[in-house]
Amino acid sequence: MAREKIRFTITSADLQTAYSTDCYKWIRHLAANNLKMDDLNRLMSGKFPAGKLFVLDMLEFLRKTDPHLDRFLIKRKGIHPDDHLSFDYAAIRQLLNQEFPELVAQLAGADGRKVIKRRPREVDLSPLDSLTRKR
Repeated sequence: MAREKIRFTITSADLQTAYSTDCYKWIRHLAANNLKMDDLNRLMSGKFPAGKLFVLDMLEFLRKTDPHLDRFLIKRKGIHPDDHLSFDYAAIRQLLNQEFPELVAQLAGADGRKVIKRRPREVDLSPLDSLTRKR
């Protein structure tokens, strides 16, 4: 069974090198342990984390299990200040909504936003019939 993947991409400023790694374990670890909630909230809203420490902690966490990432970072001598870093925000939202709905509700409550639930599959549209008839 294929599990979900969350892409974190490092692209050099001159676009010569790029590397994409799966940060699923890191995001899941944060959500399960209620860590770095402000950064998770920013990721949920499609924004990059405010602090550089988030990315550095994530890379250290992922390096232990991903030898390709470790080799890539050693070869490049780490992350450069002009590198472009990006997350797959939709995959992060999907993971959190599916596996951690209580955390999503908590994050939404912190912003004062409502969590909008899906409508049931069948919606009764009969009250709108009078509005759709041609006159």
